Amino acid sequence: MDPKHLIIFTCNWHAYQNMEMAGASKQGYDVRVLPIRLACLGRISVGIILKAFEQGALGVLLLGCPPGTCQYESGYAHAEKVVEQTRKFLHLLGYSQKRLRLGSANLETDQSFTETVELFLKELDHLALGPENAAAMSASS
Repeated sequence: MDPKHLIIFTCNWHAYQNMEMAGASKQGYDVRVLPIRLACLGRISVGIILKAFEQGALGVLLLGCPPGTCQYESGYAHAEKVVEQTRKFLHLLGYSQKRLRLGSANLETDQSFTETVELFLKELDHLALGPENAAAMSASS
C-alpha cells in the first residue's frame, strides 16, 4: 500500500450511500482515498485499524450512520469504544492520535462525503509535514 493513503471504513448504510452519491454527482475525491465498505462499523476492531497503520496508511477514517440511527442498533457505539482503545495503542506506538477519526455521514446534511474526506486529508497533510513545515506552507498559500 502507498504510505500516503487514507483508509476509510464505511458502513453499508448512510456513509457508503453518501460516497455513492458523491460519485453519481461527479464529485471527485483525492486519489489517495481507499474506501473499504463494512456491513456496519460494529464489525471494526482495534487490530484492523492498527493493521492499516502498520501497512503505512497516512490516516484512518471511520464513517458510519449518525449516532442513534444504526441499522444494527449499536454499531456506532461499538466503533466509539474501538477508536478510544486504538488511540491508546497509537500513542504507545508513536503515532499521532489525530490520524484516526470517527465520524458519521448523514444523508440529510449539507456536508458531503467529499468535504469530510478533503478536510481530514488536509489535516493529515499538515500532521505529516510537522509543525514547522505546515506553518511555512500555510503562510505561502
